Amino acid sequence: MQGKTVIECFTRKHSVETQDFASLQVPALNFPNLETGMNDNYLYAAMSLDIDPDANVAVEGRYDALSAPLQSGNVRVEACKKGLHKILELLDVYDINATLFYEARTAQMLIADRMDLPELSQNHEIACHSLKHEDYLGKVSGLPMKEDAIQESIAGAREILEGIFGRTVRGFRAPYTRVNQTVIKVLERMDFHYDSSETINLGTTWNGKPFPLKTFDSTIIELPLPAFPDARGKKMTSYLWAIFEGKRNAQEYIDAVVRAKEIAQGGLFVFAIHPWHLWINSQGDIFADEQVARNLKNFESIISQLKRMKGIRIIRMDKYLGKWR
Repeated sequence: MQGKTVIECFTRKHSVETQDFASLQVPALNFPNLETGMNDNYLYAAMSLDIDPDANVAVEGRYDALSAPLQSGNVRVEACKKGLHKILELLDVYDINATLFYEARTAQMLIADRMDLPELSQNHEIACHSLKHEDYLGKVSGLPMKEDAIQESIAGAREILEGIFGRTVRGFRAPYTRVNQTVIKVLERMDFHYDSSETINLGTTWNGKPFPLKTFDSTIIELPLPAFPDARGKKMTSYLWAIFEGKRNAQEYIDAVVRAKEIAQGGLFVFAIHPWHLWINSQGDIFADEQVARNLKNFESIISQLKRMKGIRIIRMDKYLGKWR
């Protein structure tokens, strides 16, 4: 079948303006501080990576994602490999431990390409980002997946990841950050500790703290991605892709963290990045060397400033949640 355009799918995936924040129930919770390491005077920040195929896009008529341009009909990880190597190198330089949401297929392809993922990822949390970047809800594919198919996908992904890394996988982020009650039901049944697929307005009804997904009649904990206004009052989110597509600059994200310090003490500000986006755009076009250098400089600017900021503590998502459970 004819695939949707890359821009259409990418915009649907990341456009915060189209999301219905009001539909998500965010209870005002005060979790007990069970460890002396948690300090409500700090804002906690987490760097998360969605490690998936280059310029991946959902396709009408099939569950799994392909790499753009769709005419090629294949899945590539060359840019992902380059970006992941560089990001992990920079995180090591700044002594930052991150959360790595691996798509299982991508992990297998990177291993086959002689990338030592267990060694490179040893300081970071290993979390799940699906088996083959499936469109669980069928928003683009037109094929909503049934509960048993979703469970087979997630169970298969976790089995692969735990086999590669030798660690238990308890965190999840859905492809296209789209979940429904069925997906959450599967995660809860499989004893995942948290989901990180929702995007919530920070400072209106949510103060950055974890909360159970009561909207989906679930006790699984949500660690959302924050949405917030920029200096002009326009909504933006913590996904860094907009920098690499030339729509945002690094300072806008730092400014958002400064504002969050005032309204989300003790909360978690989750950043997200696709490693491939340092080297190619959402259409699969390769960036010029100068653009790659700018992208790396912008990413390093963000993590270096976060590291220096007073009142900020950088933490893995599982470690943050462990302090609140």
